[in-house]
Amino acid sequence: MKTNKYSKPQNGVLTNPMNTDSKEFKELQLFLSNKADNLSEKQKIQLELFALQVKMEDYIKSTDSEDNITTVGDFLRLYIDKLGIKQNKLASYIGLKPSNLNKILSGTRKVNFELSFILGQIFNLDPKIWMLIQVKNEYIELRNNRDVYFKNFKLEDLVEGSTRS
Repeated sequence: MKTNKYSKPQNGVLTNPMNTDSKEFKELQLFLSNKADNLSEKQKIQLELFALQVKMEDYIKSTDSEDNITTVGDFLRLYIDKLGIKQNKLASYIGLKPSNLNKILSGTRKVNFELSFILGQIFNLDPKIWMLIQVKNEYIELRNNRDVYFKNFKLEDLVEGSTRS
């Protein structure tokens, strides 16, 4: 009876860990490198933009980054740097003051729903992705500071207070 040398991945992972020192891995690297060398500049940029999209989606889904926040501005900066877009040109194009765009890029200003749709249109992304990143980051910040903000809110206080009235 022939045994299958491939095993089913465990724990919901799509693939099994790969030995990066193996001959097969080196051959795969060479194959992919050769394919990448044959791509046009436009195709290479599209591939890199797709990789950024995957990075954003992974960030939203991951739980490892709970202490390491990546802002909407950080991701937006990756896009504009990759495409060589000047900040002032983008700000003018989307109707923002350059200083407000700079605040978004530095993480001190939030993205609103309208801007998430504009960025989604420009970069061919679902507008929700920008908002989901922002919501995740706000949640992490609040969770990390919950003792400071929320320690005085207790159900017992409400229940006790309502029985006295």
